[in-house]
Amino acid sequence: MSDEQATSDPEQAGPRPYFQFVDDPTQFRDPGALVVRVPRKARGKEKLLGTLAVPLKFPKYFGWNWDALDEVLGDLTWLKPVRRVVIVHEGLPFSPREPQLKTYLSCLVDAQTMRRAKPDELQLEVVFPAAAREAVTNA
Repeated sequence: MSDEQATSDPEQAGPRPYFQFVDDPTQFRDPGALVVRVPRKARGKEKLLGTLAVPLKFPKYFGWNWDALDEVLGDLTWLKPVRRVVIVHEGLPFSPREPQLKTYLSCLVDAQTMRRAKPDELQLEVVFPAAAREAVTNA
């Protein structure tokens, strides 16, 4: 499997520096992380949020909207002693033409930015299929 990784330097990488792109996300493994899989069939906001909520143990107060997702992904302190979470997308949860894709990607970037500002705490990584690189980059 040949993996392509976006640079982690925002000054050099452009708008989406925090995402990894792999040829076959179904084969992605990381034994040192909590790997959360977003299957191809998780299309749409409700299915996506439901797919993330269970393995990430979202708190009961989770509001099932984008602001709530942004908040919980930026926190995740309840997952201790987990040190790293990797959200692996087997496909895009929204069409590249849907504005919700951009909103979701913004939540992911915001959460990673917050997590990276605290290197001693849990880190968040995000993986997409290599075939989605253009849609993700242009969203």
